[in-house]
Amino acid sequence: MQRCGSLANMLPPPAPRVHIHDGVVVPALDLKAFFKNVSDEAILDANDILRPYDQLVPIQCLGETIHLPNNNSVWRGLQFWGLMTGEVRIDFSLFCIAGTCQRCKTYIKKPGMASREPMLACQTTVEPGLEIMKLAQGFTYKGRQR
Repeated sequence: MQRCGSLANMLPPPAPRVHIHDGVVVPALDLKAFFKNVSDEAILDANDILRPYDQLVPIQCLGETIHLPNNNSVWRGLQFWGLMTGEVRIDFSLFCIAGTCQRCKTYIKKPGMASREPMLACQTTVEPGLEIMKLAQGFTYKGRQR
């Protein structure tokens, strides 16, 4: 999402998310601390597309560890990772993001599964230990700069 330059400067920093677990308020996840060079605008854009989340869970993407927001689809998680790091690019013109087009079939191995299975990235919820073995065409992961 593009933001008008003058509007972006007037926006307050993103509001912290809080999570209430068994009546206890859990501190908000500090994305600025987790992603050292992320802008307030990128955080606002990410929060616009995500369901509420309270933690980033580690998963494997093509053999590398990345952290995606819980309570969200793999699709939205990869979009989030791209906004935060620039390591994921998505050709949005290819996808419906609703499961109808079936073009986001990604080979995923869930914890406890013996092998990878084709799953829709837009319909598969992020969980710890999930492994993305092959991305659908239209997703590009450039990984860490080594």
